[in-house]
Amino acid sequence: MRNKERIMTELLEKEFTGGGEVKEFKFRQIGSSELAYCYEVKLFDVPHHYEVFLKKNSPVCIDFEKRLYSETEFKESYPKANSFGITAWSFMDKQEAREKLIEISTIKEED
Repeated sequence: MRNKERIMTELLEKEFTGGGEVKEFKFRQIGSSELAYCYEVKLFDVPHHYEVFLKKNSPVCIDFEKRLYSETEFKESYPKANSFGITAWSFMDKQEAREKLIEISTIKEED
């Protein structure tokens, strides 16, 4: 019998404060599905906008200098700015964000 390796995925945090160019923003997950997330984004504790995006897993780096990545450990990542309009979307209206979450959560892979 073959020994199966267990694949582990580190999920995005439900609440966190941004860093870098979004360091003043606070993010709070308000919806999710198997395929996507919806986050409320606050600036100075006031709702600013909403972000909806497809989940993306990346392998965990186990040796940065040698650029070696795990084959069994992954982590979800928040989209970068260049993902918006492609696999991530921003909305001012909470209901529109929830509708987009439902829309992209029903995407099925083509056979």
